[in-house]
Amino acid sequence: MSYSASFQTLLLLDSLPVGGLVLAEDLTVRFWNQALEEWTGIAREQVVGQPVANILPNLVSSRYLARIRPIFDGGPPVLFSPQLHPHLIPAVRPDGQQRIQQTTVTSVFLDGVVHVLFAVQDVTDLVLTARESRRLHQQALQEIEQRKAAETAQREGAERLRAIVDNAVEAIISINAECQIEAFNAAAVRLFGYEPCEVIGRNVHLLMPEPDHSLHDSYVQRFLQTGQPHIIGIGREVRGRRKDGTIFPMRLAVSETHISDERHFTGIIHDITPQKQLEEQLRALSLRDGLTGISNRRCFDETLEKEWRRELRQTEPLSLILLDIDFFKRYNDHYGHQAGDTCLKTVAECLAASVQRAGDLVARYGGEEFVVLLPETSLKNAEQVAEHIRQQVLQLAVPHQASDAAQIVTISLGVAGLVPSPGQASQQLLLMADQALYAAKAGGRNRVCVADPVAIQ
Repeated sequence: MSYSASFQTLLLLDSLPVGGLVLAEDLTVRFWNQALEEWTGIAREQVVGQPVANILPNLVSSRYLARIRPIFDGGPPVLFSPQLHPHLIPAVRPDGQQRIQQTTVTSVFLDGVVHVLFAVQDVTDLVLTARESRRLHQQALQEIEQRKAAETAQREGAERLRAIVDNAVEAIISINAECQIEAFNAAAVRLFGYEPCEVIGRNVHLLMPEPDHSLHDSYVQRFLQTGQPHIIGIGREVRGRRKDGTIFPMRLAVSETHISDERHFTGIIHDITPQKQLEEQLRALSLRDGLTGISNRRCFDETLEKEWRRELRQTEPLSLILLDIDFFKRYNDHYGHQAGDTCLKTVAECLAASVQRAGDLVARYGGEEFVVLLPETSLKNAEQVAEHIRQQVLQLAVPHQASDAAQIVTISLGVAGLVPSPGQASQQLLLMADQALYAAKAGGRNRVCVADPVAIQ
């Protein structure tokens, strides 16, 4: 079968790890690339020349057509996100796999006529199986032979392909086997802050922080020599470095291409900074107590284990204060649960204000019980901190007529401290503080009791 020069040019899309669909203005399919064949199970010969409504009916619905039509008249590119537009291109493969796809729609000139290009990117992090890798390798070998027969047509279409790449929403960077940058599209300029003239011909590790900056060339050489990939053919999360030195997280998918017996690598890059920021915000929320706003039990447990290991390495003391609001159940019964919540918030704010060091942690342990973790603090100093906290709560002068300890809200505190040693566990420190708190309650409450580190029951 013979193709026009422009159609041969479109075959270059087969070398990119994205789906490629080109429509004429009458909404017939002009091109359907190899990636879409694999994703949909529909061969190119079945769709080229056919109305797209016969293959992808959702695409010509009023929901999408109103945004696609203006592109034929010079309108700007359109990005269809997988969250808002999940039905534009089918996301279920023939093998039943559920995929997440992001589609960029832009104009492209073929034979002097405006067409519309749909670039569909698979944004799921799915590692190719060995069987899939072998299949892609065989297809790549076949594509090499096809490209050799069409080298003249490919050279004529190089500028057209460059225009397609430059209009892509995602950053696209190509390098050779010596890791030198050969192509750097407009989206890459926006993402990294470099102009093409500043990076073309330079090593791609310019765009990487350590340790990848130093190790990247060895990764590529190992792949060239052994075929064992570190990142080739495997989508994964890495870090990038902008011109101004800032480091940011990104998702990178790299494919290998053979052109004129030379090996080239094309990477498609997606900035995932907003996603990572959201993950950090969610994690921060998961470590906060919803009522009082201070750290919660989960945060305390994680921090205790971390500080225990650190003090074990450094042979430094670690102290802990466990405290309880005296007769809090009576407070709730007498004043009501809404007033009880206000009391808990007030005490929590007082505790947080009473502990000043950045490394110290104040957390709600559960109910009316709180905990203060004091790294690199001796037992004697921890006792002083506990007494200071007790006095600060007294100065709040929150009325508590149902208390047997005083007519205001008071607290009882148990203090424990030790230098962690091999064979001990962090729970031992917690047990000591709990026993000291029990002694403070048994002794009349509104007091500080210190655990004896050599008399653990």
